[in-house]
Amino acid sequence: MRANGLTQIMMQLGQLNIHDKGEIYHTQSYTKTLFILQSGYVKRYRLLENERGAIELIYGPGHIFPLSQLYSNLFDLQLNQDNFVYVYQAMTKIKALSLRTTEILPALKKDSSLYIDLFYEAGLRLKSNINRLASTAYKDNYSKIAHQLVSLAEEFGVAKMISGKMHLSIPIPLTSKDISEQVNINLEDTDTVISSLVLRGLIVYKKNKFTIPDIDLLKDVYL
Repeated sequence: MRANGLTQIMMQLGQLNIHDKGEIYHTQSYTKTLFILQSGYVKRYRLLENERGAIELIYGPGHIFPLSQLYSNLFDLQLNQDNFVYVYQAMTKIKALSLRTTEILPALKKDSSLYIDLFYEAGLRLKSNINRLASTAYKDNYSKIAHQLVSLAEEFGVAKMISGKMHLSIPIPLTSKDISEQVNINLEDTDTVISSLVLRGLIVYKKNKFTIPDIDLLKDVYL
């Protein structure tokens, strides 16, 4: 976790929550609560006419969410649309600390340096969204998927030594459906691209986990 004042306050005052893989909750239930992930991964999406929309964001250890209530209270800035239901779902077993917004607001108003931490957290979300938009902007499906995998690897990747060579593993379980939704192409084409990248040795995909043997070679797909 990145050490900062906002994180430290949540670590000191937060209540531990444990959720199993697949458990969901949505912002309407926690509009006045902040979470900081200690371990595991969470995905955010919208419900569209009772169907799951595309994954909008993925959170990992150290991430604080949702920020929308803080921005609403501090700046009267409404980041969510009232007619949308935003859902947060555990992609793995997670441990998270929760803190009521009313408990964090006084600290923010007392110590202006905490706004730097809030700005940093918002920057992380912005970076993820920019990367996802950049992936969808490519014209061909190979570039879209390669770029998205590189972005996820650079954000969440863990370096592992395999057969004497350093690989970058994405520790988040991701189905081909997850990838197809993120880059806005159909599932059949996504499966074709992933299979091709595997055959070319550019990625390894087993049990819904991606490993990249050489990230520079995967970047060459879209550069």
